Amino acid sequence: MMEMSKDELELNAVGGEIKEQETFSNYFYLAYKPYDFSITWDWQHSIFARVGFMHDDVYHPFINHIKTSARKHQMRILHLSTEMIQDQYVDKDIINLYDYELLSTEEGATELEETRMKWVQLYLKLLCYVNGKERANFIPQMKYYRTEEGPLAGYLRAIDEMPETNEKTVLVKHLEKLQIVKWGIKYNDDKGITDFLYHVNGSTFKEQLESFFLGAWAITNIHYARDFNDEHMDSLLTMIQFSKNFINPSIDQTGRDIIEEVIQLLANLTMISTDEILIKQKHALFIQSPQLFPNHYPQVSHMFYGMDQSADFNLHSIIPDLKPLMPNEAIYRSKVIQNEEFVRKVFLAIAT
Repeated sequence: MMEMSKDELELNAVGGEIKEQETFSNYFYLAYKPYDFSITWDWQHSIFARVGFMHDDVYHPFINHIKTSARKHQMRILHLSTEMIQDQYVDKDIINLYDYELLSTEEGATELEETRMKWVQLYLKLLCYVNGKERANFIPQMKYYRTEEGPLAGYLRAIDEMPETNEKTVLVKHLEKLQIVKWGIKYNDDKGITDFLYHVNGSTFKEQLESFFLGAWAITNIHYARDFNDEHMDSLLTMIQFSKNFINPSIDQTGRDIIEEVIQLLANLTMISTDEILIKQKHALFIQSPQLFPNHYPQVSHMFYGMDQSADFNLHSIIPDLKPLMPNEAIYRSKVIQNEEFVRKVFLAIAT
C-alpha cells in the first residue's frame, strides 16, 4: 500500500468514481481524498497484502470494485462468503482435501510442516466443539510418518482402527466432508481469469462454522498446491465476507477462537515464507465483517471502517467530532505508512 500525492498521480474524482489516468501493474486504487492523496493496494508486497473492511453490507459497491480490479490485474479470486454470493457461476468444482493433506511435506519445508499440523489440530478442536466432546474421550492418539505422509494421515488411520462406536461413526461422517468441498466457478473469458466461489452453509452456527472451516482449509490447499508456472495461479486474492447473521455478539469464546485462528492462518498465506519452495507466493487477503471481530486492526495491514460503530467498536471513541459516514465514505487507519498511525476520512473507490 502506498500513499500518492496529487503531483505523482492525477485523479478525476467525480461523484465518488475514480477514473485512472495511468495503469499500474502492482497495485490498484482503494480510496482517495480529492485533490490531496489516493490510497492504492500494493497487493504483491507482503507488508501490505491484508486489507480489512468493517461493514455489514456484503454487497457493498466497494466489494465489487475490489473484485473487478483484481481481475484486471490477473488475480485469481477465491471468494468465501457466509451469504449467497450473487455472482452467477456456470460450473462447479470439488476439492478433496485428502489429495494434498495425505501427502508428505517436502524435506526441509519446516514452516509448511508446522502450518499443516496447525490446520489438523484446529480441525480436531472444531470437531470436539461442534459435538460437545472432550478431546481425550473423543479423538484417538495417533502416530504418523512425516517423511511418508501428512499429519492428517495419522489421525485417519487412528480413527479407522477405533472400535465400532458412536464416536467413530460421528468422526467418519465429519471426515467424509473433507473429500467434497464444493466450489462454484465463474469464468471471466475476456481476462482469462477464473473466480472460485464458496458459500458457507448450515442451519446452525456450528454447522456453518464447520462449513467455513472447510472452505478456508481448501484455500490453504489451493495456495500450497498451485502451479506457479500457470500464470492464472501466480497471484491469488482471498476474499472473506462475514454477514451479521454469522458474526454476532452471541458467539461463545471457543467459537470465536476457532474463527480467529482460521483468519490468522489465512493471513499467514500472504507472508513471506522461510521455506525456499514457497518464495514465489503472491497472495492477498481482503476481509469484510460487520464487527472488528475477526477483522482486527492491526492484524490486517490496512483497515477501512465503513461503519462508525458496531457491537464491538465505536469510532467516536477515537474521533469525538466524527460526522455520520456517507455510503461511499470510510475511516482509513494504518500503521504501515511511514511506521506511524495514519487516520483519515476517505472516499472509497466504488467504480472503475
